[in-house]
Amino acid sequence: TSDASGGAKAALPENWQFTMPVKVGDEVEADLGGAMFPATIKKVLPGNKFDVQFFDGDQESGLDRSMIKLLKPPNLGSSDDVDTSKMTPKQLKRWKKAQKQKNR
Repeated sequence: TSDASGGAKAALPENWQFTMPVKVGDEVEADLGGAMFPATIKKVLPGNKFDVQFFDGDQESGLDRSMIKLLKPPNLGSSDDVDTSKMTPKQLKRWKKAQKQKNR
């Protein structure tokens, strides 16, 4: 099948939601007893396992990557697309300083 839009999404594997890397803070859907619920990645564990926190505050530990569905494809173009909304003022200041030095 071909994607009529022809955009950057063509580079994504067909099942990218379950195979692309996920990182702390990513918004996902995670399998909880056979149903998928909105969650956030809280910790990356060895062996492609993850701790997640569900939308209602419940947490689940050691979920296999195959039980986690990524909601948005990772930005394949650049690593500069950083979500700063959850940073503390101190973290934000450090991040901005690092960006300035990186762009010199």
